[in-house]
Amino acid sequence: MTDRTIASRPSLEQVVAIVDFMEKHPSLALGQLRGLEGRDQSKKLWHKLTSIVNSINGPNRPMKSWVKYWADKKSTVRQKVQSGGGDPNTLCSNIERKIWDLFLVNDTPKTRSSVKQESFMEESFFNEDSMDQNHVESEPVHVFEEPMMDFEERQMAVMEKLVKVMSAQASALSQLALASNASSQAMERLAEASHLQAQAIDRLATTFESIGAATHEVRSAVVDIDSTMKRFYTTSPA
Repeated sequence: MTDRTIASRPSLEQVVAIVDFMEKHPSLALGQLRGLEGRDQSKKLWHKLTSIVNSINGPNRPMKSWVKYWADKKSTVRQKVQSGGGDPNTLCSNIERKIWDLFLVNDTPKTRSSVKQESFMEESFFNEDSMDQNHVESEPVHVFEEPMMDFEERQMAVMEKLVKVMSAQASALSQLALASNASSQAMERLAEASHLQAQAIDRLATTFESIGAATHEVRSAVVDIDSTMKRFYTTSPA
């Protein structure tokens, strides 16, 4: 196993597997397995978790490295929340929020002495001569600098925000389509009303035209009657 393989960051699938395993074994996650029996159980669980995580796509690490990764991960999440004024909403990924909710939500700020004690216990666990009778760690333990957020987790956070933006855009476009459809229907009704109004005006014009023609005929008839009466009185004997 090369240094490069050991030092590479775990994949998102590996981190999810670790958190899921710790959710099933909270005593291991919180470092509550103490004493000879507890330490023996802790070793067995860490061997099992190492086998699971190393079978997933991502870097292969010795068990000591996964123990160190988990301790660093919890410390990173705790520090983020503390630096954010104790607000877990400052965490930028679902994985980190899950770690906080499952293992750190009831955690109180650690004093310097308690942090040193925890680090000493982890160091003692790393430096044992043999992890069990059939497994001897001969490779050096590398120090891992855990980034503020793994690249995969950052990608997931960006994708979540992108999905929300796209959903909002789709909703806005749907509302715009509905408004456009309503506007189109209103324009169609307005066109129909204008057509009916034009037909009514045309009928009214025809009616007035008919009335005007009838009036002209009545006037002509009156003129004819008047002319006839004048001729009659003009030709009658005195």
